[in-house]
Amino acid sequence: MPHVVHLIRDLLFVSKLREAAEPLGLDVRGTRDADACAAAARGAALVVLDLRQPEGLRALERLAADPETAGVRSIGFVDHERLDVMETAKALGCGQVVAKGQLAVELGRALREVRA
Repeated sequence: MPHVVHLIRDLLFVSKLREAAEPLGLDVRGTRDADACAAAARGAALVVLDLRQPEGLRALERLAADPETAGVRSIGFVDHERLDVMETAKALGCGQVVAKGQLAVELGRALREVRA
């Protein structure tokens, strides 16, 4: 079964992710830190990162450094005023960086695309 890995501490967002992924047959696996996220991302269809926490950027660094995870699709979200974090995430190879409020729209689309 394809899986989605996340590094998100906000339980409401995790719940929304699970609710959106389940009907598509995607297994959702949560991680607590950058190393665990990078390890779980091997073979993942998508990685979703909360870039409001430093572990999110560290996870991107680890994903980019590993040939097995460098190509895994990723979405990071952050508060809209944190342009510095958005730019850093893009430079580290995050496939899509969105404002926190935009996540629901982008996440649904990304989940459908990785399932297609």
